[in-house]
Amino acid sequence: ICVLGHVDHGKTKILDKLRRTNVQEGEVGGITQQIGATNVPAEAIANQTKMVKSFVVEDLKFPGLLIIDTPGHESFSNLRNRGSSLCDMAILVVDITQGLEPQTIESIGLLKKRKTPFIVALNKVDRSVAYLLLLQPMFYS
Repeated sequence: ICVLGHVDHGKTKILDKLRRTNVQEGEVGGITQQIGATNVPAEAIANQTKMVKSFVVEDLKFPGLLIIDTPGHESFSNLRNRGSSLCDMAILVVDITQGLEPQTIESIGLLKKRKTPFIVALNKVDRSVAYLLLLQPMFYS
């Protein structure tokens, strides 16, 4: 699984939450500057999904997941290209307060070119809701 998107849309931060790590804090300027990889073994997936009644651990037909974190800064187009070439599926992270930025559009193009299935993860939704709540009085006064 490759994680793609524009700079500062929260790709590494989401992975930090899943891994219970703090990789993003160690990045220069908080910006990923290299491809990162995280191995998630099947046992960890089974353990984290045990509360899902319809999930059958025995149905897992893979040894786990390799999650590839790509940088979003415009300077690292070659690394996004490389990362997207390695994946069977992708997660496209979009900051809902910013929308489709240039590297997001570039990432969509890379995935479409390779016919890689992907899902869109809308990030920073909490900020969007807070923003709308602040604007609401302007519209209803």
